[in-house]
Amino acid sequence: MSKKKKEEAANVPANPEELRARMRSDWQNLIEDLIEDGRQKGVFDNLPGAGKPLDLSTNLYEGDQALANKLLKENDLKPAWIMQRDYLREQVGRLRDEMARQWQQHDRAYRLAGSQLQIDALVISWDDACLAWEAQIVALNKQIDTYNLKRPSERLEMFKVQLDEELSRVGARRYLKRLT
Repeated sequence: MSKKKKEEAANVPANPEELRARMRSDWQNLIEDLIEDGRQKGVFDNLPGAGKPLDLSTNLYEGDQALANKLLKENDLKPAWIMQRDYLREQVGRLRDEMARQWQQHDRAYRLAGSQLQIDALVISWDDACLAWEAQIVALNKQIDTYNLKRPSERLEMFKVQLDEELSRVGARRYLKRLT
C-alpha cells in the first residue's frame, strides 16, 4: 500500500461526530477510507465464499417466476413472447431482404430498358410489389401490436414497420422513374 493511502486510512475519524461531518462534505473519500480501514483491520478476511467464484445463476428479481424460468432454462425453451419477437424479427428481415432483391432487379432492368413498353411494364411491376409490401406491412404491424401487448412491460417494444423507411433502408424509391 502506498504511503499516501496509509496516511488517508489513518485519517478515518474514530468518533461519530467527525464521521457525520465528513459525510456531509467529503463522503466519497470517507467511504474509501472506511473500506481501506476495514481491510487493514481484517474485517473482510473471513467472508463466506471467499476465494470462490460468485454464483450468478440466481436472479433476485424473478420472484414468483423462478420455477417457470428454471423449467424453461432446463428444457432449453424460450418464453412465448421471446419466440414471438424472434418470429417477427425474422419476418421483418425477410421482408427487407425481398425488398432489396426486388429493388436491385427492377432498378437494373429499368436502367437497361430499351423501349417504353419495357419501362411501363417495370413501373407497373414495381408498383405492384410496393402495394403487396404495404399489405404485408399492415399484417405485420398488427402482429407487432399484439406482441407489444403481451411482452413484459419493462422490455423494449418492437416498433412498427413503415414502407417508406424500409424502401429508404435498401436505397429504393417508391416510384420507379428516371431521375433527371
